[in-house]
Amino acid sequence: MSHNNNNNNNHLSVSTKHVKKKAKQDASEQQSNQYRHSYRQMNTTTTTLEPRRDLPLHKIPELLAKITGTLSSTLSSSSSSDTKQSSSSTSSSSNANSNSIDRRLQLFKHYSDDEQIMSVDGILRLCNDLSIEPDCYEVLLFCFACRAKQMYSLTKDEFLLGLKTLGNHIDNLLDLRTSLFNYDILPYENEFYIWTYHYGLIDGQRCVTTQNAISLWRLFYSKGIKKPQLLEQWLNYLEQDIHNEIPKTITCDTWTIFPQFAKFIELNGYKAYDDNEAWPCLFDGFVEHQLEQQKAISSTSID
Repeated sequence: MSHNNNNNNNHLSVSTKHVKKKAKQDASEQQSNQYRHSYRQMNTTTTTLEPRRDLPLHKIPELLAKITGTLSSTLSSSSSSDTKQSSSSTSSSSNANSNSIDRRLQLFKHYSDDEQIMSVDGILRLCNDLSIEPDCYEVLLFCFACRAKQMYSLTKDEFLLGLKTLGNHIDNLLDLRTSLFNYDILPYENEFYIWTYHYGLIDGQRCVTTQNAISLWRLFYSKGIKKPQLLEQWLNYLEQDIHNEIPKTITCDTWTIFPQFAKFIELNGYKAYDDNEAWPCLFDGFVEHQLEQQKAISSTSID
């Protein structure tokens, strides 16, 4: 970020409010005070049993023996039945899980090259059978569910993790497609966003190329997640490179802070932006460009 200290008179007045370094949602903490639950008091009534007056005393041992024998037989029978039912239920559940795992493995083998890696060719065939485009949002979502470490390449463990993440019942293409189109990603939005950047790194790169970053930004915000109001302006600025100053790569810092930057501009406007704060320098140029655009539009409307 370049600042010309010798031309302070030409600078816009610095905002008195400092730009917050963290997103508001990360700065706010939930209060730990919790109210104790009030429990309903249950009124119990006691019943006094009166001894029978018509039963001879010498008959009591015989009666107790019959009652004890009957109860013992009943409990034994009930316990045996419950054990059999539990054993049968456990066996059925175990068999169902085993069959589901086998179907998942067969699904992976069908699209893998050597039963260990699903390469780009296998992923393309999988997309074709799912009736989705290889560069669509659903593919990005599935690779995130798999926690894939390399673009357009899935290991067996990653693929199985992806199916399990989307739902324990998923072991076929129909269920997989249905889950991808209905999966609620919002609880994992931040993790998904950071993962997307690292997913875009190719061949040991330390930074994502600007062109790939543009594509990933568009793809990430294409469904499910609220799109920043300035997204298209930002991406157009990167693509057009009017001032020939756009870098060839986008740093992880720039990518990570972008949602916070977009939220700040949405709430405060471009004029509230202070380039003396610790924003990535690429944002400085973008804000300056937008202010120039607004000034030009204002001048044109006056004329």
